[in-house]
Amino acid sequence: MKIKLLILIVSGLVLCSCLATAKNELDNIFYCQNTMWDFDNRPETPLQKAKLMKAIGFDGLEGFGYTNFFELKKELTKEGLSMPVNYVKIDFGVDGKLNGNALNEIKEMIKGSEKGAIVYFALIGRYFTDTEESGEEMLVPVLREFSDYAISFGVKLCIYPHVTFYCETIAHSVKIAKMVDRKNFGAALNLCHLLKVEGIEELDTKIETYMPWLFAVNISGADIGDTKEFGWDRLIQPLGQGSFDTYAFVKSLKDHGYDGPFGIQVYNLKGDVVETLTKTKEVWEGYKRRYAQEN
Repeated sequence: MKIKLLILIVSGLVLCSCLATAKNELDNIFYCQNTMWDFDNRPETPLQKAKLMKAIGFDGLEGFGYTNFFELKKELTKEGLSMPVNYVKIDFGVDGKLNGNALNEIKEMIKGSEKGAIVYFALIGRYFTDTEESGEEMLVPVLREFSDYAISFGVKLCIYPHVTFYCETIAHSVKIAKMVDRKNFGAALNLCHLLKVEGIEELDTKIETYMPWLFAVNISGADIGDTKEFGWDRLIQPLGQGSFDTYAFVKSLKDHGYDGPFGIQVYNLKGDVVETLTKTKEVWEGYKRRYAQEN
């Protein structure tokens, strides 16, 4: 009897140890954004992009709307990679309806996405930017329709805050998510746009406050200072560069329970794409080791 009790105790301790170890891992999906346009040797085709992501060791690549969506997804799947997020612009007309064939295209992308994937919407809406309220009246019914459609496919949706667009802040993104009121609809946090629009104040407080709605996060190297006045050359740098402590930002998110994907910003970066992304992946692996050691 004593031996059986001892075995149960030891087994329980081992299980607790394993659970604690798993909890302390920075094991989130790490993907590259699909904005590699300014690199000298940028990949052009879905095949080239998928091969590059595989060679460097990313978990996947961001989709970029309807163009090449299905071909890119096919090539990523061939390489054993995912399309964890898809960046989709939503542009409303003056009548509050989506322009062009966007309604059907978005539903096709949702249906074609893998289970657990995220579609984040960048809201253009030139015709309803006079007040937040007028925009929300147009937006929420359409976003709710998308959300109800997406739930059967296991796909999540959220708003992507973007400077000069209708939704610029995570606070507004969360406000819209609350109004949509669906479990598969949340918010995204984009570091460079957050620094540009809101500055560096109270980042930990914002992370804690908005964590329940946070589905996707994008990061980069950046500088500290009067970030609202900085250009993208200082707000989007290769990971590991700049005076802003991106690791601390990632750690705060993880410590507060964030388990979604991390995307690396590459917009406006120049030079050699292989060299830059390889160093980026090395920095991320360093983040993972450091996080495990500190926890």
